[in-house]
Amino acid sequence: MKKFCNRFLKYNGSARHRMHTDLLIPPQADQHLRRLDARRDLAAVADLVELCFNDTLDPEGRSYLKQMRQAAQHARLIGWADSLSHEAGMPPAGLVWEEDSPDGGGRRLVGNLSLIPIGLQGKRGYLIANVAVHPDFRGRGIGRELTTTALELARSRGAPAAWLQVRDDNPPAIHIYETVGFKQRARRTSWVTTAEIPAGGRPNGAPVGPRVVSRQASHWPEQRAWLRAIYPAELSWHLPLDWKALPPGIEGMLYRFLIWQYPRHWAVLQGSRLAGLLTWVGSSGHADRLWLAAPAEIDEEAMVALLTAARRGLPRTRPLALNLPAGMSAPALRRAGFGTQQTLIWMEYRFGEAAK
Repeated sequence: MKKFCNRFLKYNGSARHRMHTDLLIPPQADQHLRRLDARRDLAAVADLVELCFNDTLDPEGRSYLKQMRQAAQHARLIGWADSLSHEAGMPPAGLVWEEDSPDGGGRRLVGNLSLIPIGLQGKRGYLIANVAVHPDFRGRGIGRELTTTALELARSRGAPAAWLQVRDDNPPAIHIYETVGFKQRARRTSWVTTAEIPAGGRPNGAPVGPRVVSRQASHWPEQRAWLRAIYPAELSWHLPLDWKALPPGIEGMLYRFLIWQYPRHWAVLQGSRLAGLLTWVGSSGHADRLWLAAPAEIDEEAMVALLTAARRGLPRTRPLALNLPAGMSAPALRRAGFGTQQTLIWMEYRFGEAAK
């Protein structure tokens, strides 16, 4: 509950911007489209998101929906959070679409969109998320109307860009976003352990393969460069990668001591050449995180050796998750007992480009 309220305080809008939101709603949609009212909409939004994405929700997504429903039972607390956010100057947390119930039972929430402020290289951008339309009301342009209104809100706040993520197996949504003006920027796949650790050892007479060792301080420059290439800032701001906890040396050690976080590192060598590194970081979420630092064309055997060594050196009580550019080291990951959760397309809408 506390975690949800913290997110709500971060994302909810001020009274001043609620009025501004109303002014930006298109006249043809003013009987249907309105700003999210968390005090009365949370439960309905949770139900709608679960209905639309039930087959693809991961454990963390289901946990967040549970928090939403718990918060919906505490209208006074949500009202208090809303009142505090009035002074924060934040944009609306989202938009909803309503239709009349066919049985005459009043209005029914059938569409939702979350608009979340994010930091983009020192500037505020926005993430469009949780775009959901009830199956009975699809094909009527509701998703497009929600998206274009959200873009106008972001534009009015001076944002340079808006981002969204969409599953690669959702062509209708991809088509809508592209016709609105979004451009595909990247594809990333989430992996999680699904199988037992593969058997180790080499057959007698087999050539010596990659060798896994502990990370050395001399490995850090290459590790840092590879991490930046695999996890660029514009695509990894939402991932729990704490750069200050990674460097070797006294400064990194003191920082890790202060935050009680102790990553583990493995390096893989091919001969005397550093071929890649893997970092483990514990998590309070569903799975612990692995972070790969390696060239895009890392050798498959080196990757398998790295992943297998990490799995053998860690407790087997928790899943391990890894986020990588789509297609990177897929055969090696499957051999090491990982399976895909989903592949997301990152799409960007640049306001300057869209106006041209």
